[in-house]
Amino acid sequence: MQKHLFGIAFLVVWVFIPCVSAENNTLTTQEKYKGWELLFDGKTFKGWRNYRAKGVRDGWKVLDGTMHHTKKGGDLITNKMYGDFVLKLDWKISKGGNSGIFLGVRESKRPIYHTGIEMQIIDNAAHPDAQHAKHVAGACYGLYKPPVGASKNAGEWNQVKIVKQGDHYQFFLNEVKTADFRTGSEAFKKRVAASKFKQWKNFAKHQVGHIGLQDHGDEVSFKNIKILELDE
Repeated sequence: MQKHLFGIAFLVVWVFIPCVSAENNTLTTQEKYKGWELLFDGKTFKGWRNYRAKGVRDGWKVLDGTMHHTKKGGDLITNKMYGDFVLKLDWKISKGGNSGIFLGVRESKRPIYHTGIEMQIIDNAAHPDAQHAKHVAGACYGLYKPPVGASKNAGEWNQVKIVKQGDHYQFFLNEVKTADFRTGSEAFKKRVAASKFKQWKNFAKHQVGHIGLQDHGDEVSFKNIKILELDE
């Protein structure tokens, strides 16, 4: 009898608990309560513009609820600058494609990478630049190599989380930590001094800056871009 009742109870629970799946480009009730903000509504480029420009070029499109780059779109940045935060987003790269997420960006006559730290986006299997361990997907580009196997194949969605608190950065790709560093540390400064970034005096110097998405000439898509600003 007890076994029979347990089976009925299980059936009732199974029938009445709905299958819940998160919608793209939305915030959950819990995220809203915590203070998360959507940086992409899935319909417009509100809150974004081209680097050193006012609007968004035609090379960027809103396509099927994604922020999609085709070609000659130029780098994008947020209108707003951010200090400490948790940033989440999903990206999907085309076969042989390359792109990136930039942090701490300040506008100048120089390209976006003269100030911004980059989390690499790339097709590890087909892009030649991915032959370098510090240039694969999830890397702090040119400075820190991630664990092998953190990224998914071209054409599949990857999930990013970036935590920035002061000069402390933590990169996660598909829940794997791919970089953890402090820009004010001697270890970081040594890495910069041994890289191409040493020639750019303002690289990684700004604690408050724009968030950027790179036009590297290839097709790439983004969705579910959201941020939680942290108290300093």
